[in-house]
Amino acid sequence: MLQLRRFKMDSLVREKMPSRIKKLGGRVQIRRLDSETYPQYLKLKLKEEVLEVCNAENPKDIKEEIADILEVVYTLAKSYGLQMEHIEQTRLQKRKERGGFSKGVFAEFVEVDTEEDDNEHPIIQYCLSDPEKYPEIL
Repeated sequence: MLQLRRFKMDSLVREKMPSRIKKLGGRVQIRRLDSETYPQYLKLKLKEEVLEVCNAENPKDIKEEIADILEVVYTLAKSYGLQMEHIEQTRLQKRKERGGFSKGVFAEFVEVDTEEDDNEHPIIQYCLSDPEKYPEIL
């Protein structure tokens, strides 16, 4: 007797994935995302793919996962009406102004001398704007 087994996916997938599953003898329930939810799911997919890069352990797998990230990034940009050429210009401008990541510079903490209860300093405002990312060390 055949047993039906079903696995939850709840994930944005590549367009050819349903036909690949069908060729393997499976079935998949799909729906089309509307224009409001589509970018949200692209962002979730980007997080998923970034985590897969972080978990990859060899150059081949890292290459595959970075390719997936780029596919999601290109699609996300297009969904917002952005052109990759403009994004590349912005990337290069930011590198020129702020530098890149190729030298492995790692900031352990930042500190600022201020008057007591002075939260007007731009570094303090920046850090306080995201206290989970930049918790104050007392």
